Amino acid sequence: MELRQLEYFVAIVETGSFNQAAERCHVSQPSLSQQIIKLEKEIGRKLFDRLGRSIALTEVGNVLYPHARSILSEVQQAKYAVTEGYTVDEGSLQIGMIPTLGPYVLHETVKSFQEMYPRVDFGIYEDVTENLIQKLLNAELDVAYMSLPINNKQITTEALFVESLYMAVPANHSLASSDTIETGKLGNIPFIRLSDQDCLADQQDTFCYVQKIDPPKIYHTTQISTVMEFVRLGVGVSLVPICSAALYSGDDVVFRPISNSPAERTIVAARHRGRANSPLIGAFNNCLQNSWRKITDNLFSTHD
Repeated sequence: MELRQLEYFVAIVETGSFNQAAERCHVSQPSLSQQIIKLEKEIGRKLFDRLGRSIALTEVGNVLYPHARSILSEVQQAKYAVTEGYTVDEGSLQIGMIPTLGPYVLHETVKSFQEMYPRVDFGIYEDVTENLIQKLLNAELDVAYMSLPINNKQITTEALFVESLYMAVPANHSLASSDTIETGKLGNIPFIRLSDQDCLADQQDTFCYVQKIDPPKIYHTTQISTVMEFVRLGVGVSLVPICSAALYSGDDVVFRPISNSPAERTIVAARHRGRANSPLIGAFNNCLQNSWRKITDNLFSTHD
C-alpha cells in the first residue's frame, strides 16, 4: 500500500470522479485508475462500485477512507514539522458536542482555549451522538464530546468527568420541599422527556427502568430549554444534567438529587481509533473540564 495510492483514493472519494481526481493529483486518468486497481488487488476487495458514469464507495472503501485521510494528514504534518518548524499554535481543530452539554460549557471553554491558542482555526458542530460518531468515522471531526455508552469499536474515548443528573421540579410542587427525592414518589408524576435521538433520553429511560417506575410521558422535546419551560409551567418533572441546573436563572424551578439511587452520566472525548491524537485536543479537554467545574461548583449556593 503506497502513499500515492492512498492520495489517489482520497482524491476520488472527495471529488466523486476518477477524471477530477486525476486532475487534482496531476496525473493521467489511466495512471490513476491503474494504481487504484493495484490497491484493490492488494486489499483483496473492491473500493468502488462503478455505476456507469458514477461511482460509489463500497463498505470496505468507507472503512479505508478515514484511515487514508489520517495517514496523509500525518505525513503532511511530519513534513511540515521538519521543513518549516510546525508549531501546535497554528493548527486546526474540528470539534463536535452534544446539545445537552454545548450550551452550558462552550462559551467559557472556547474563551479559555482561544486565550491559549489565538491562532488555531477551529469549528464547532452541535449534534446528536449518532451523527457526531458518523462525522468522526468520516474524518470530518477531530474530537466529539458526548456521554457513554458508545457502541462502536472504531471510536476510542477518554473520560473527562462524571455529571450528576438532577430532577427538575416546579418550585411550588410538593417534591420541592425535600432536599432529595425518592424515586418511589415519581411513579405517577408526568415526565417531560427528550426526543429519541438524544442520548440523554436513553439515560432518562434507563433511570425509569432501573427504578421500576413508569411515569406518564406527556411531552417529547429536543431542547433542554424547552424542558425547563414546561417544568416551570408546572406541566411535569424531568431529569436534567447538573450543568443545566447550575445555569438556570429562574426561581420557579428547583433541582434535587435522587436520594436512593443517584443518576449520572459520563462525559467523554471521543476520537476515531485510527487517527492520531493532537495536543490541541488535550488542551481543549482541559479547558472543558475546568469550565464544567467552574459552572457546577457553585450550584448549591446558587439554587438552595
